[in-house]
Amino acid sequence: MTLDLFQNQTLDAMEAYMTRLSQRQQIVTSNLANIDTPGYKSKDISFHATMQDLLSENSVKMQTTHPEHSQGMIQVFPQTQVFEVQGLPSRQDQNNVDLDTEMLKLSETSFAYSLITQMVRSKFGMIATAINEGTTQ
Repeated sequence: MTLDLFQNQTLDAMEAYMTRLSQRQQIVTSNLANIDTPGYKSKDISFHATMQDLLSENSVKMQTTHPEHSQGMIQVFPQTQVFEVQGLPSRQDQNNVDLDTEMLKLSETSFAYSLITQMVRSKFGMIATAINEGTTQ
């Protein structure tokens, strides 16, 4: 029996979520960079759609060519859906980017990224503890 400590659904979901958070940060910084661009509309990524993607059954079995190879799974996530934020008041130049709203999104994204980083660190800490407990001293 083989045990692959570094390939599991939890780590795969954490990786995908960190990727989405990074993409959201890029979108928010783009919004901030275009705060004075006439006609620019604020954009974002749907958190709900992201979680649905992460929890979906979109996985593909890997083909094994040898009986001792492990049966791996590859998560397949669709491209991130970026949308224009609706319901925000527009200025006279039709730009609807609000500095306070974007800074709040940036803070939320940074906090979520820090939290998921701590979770990944904790997961690898548990793996290291399991490895170290198995060694003789």
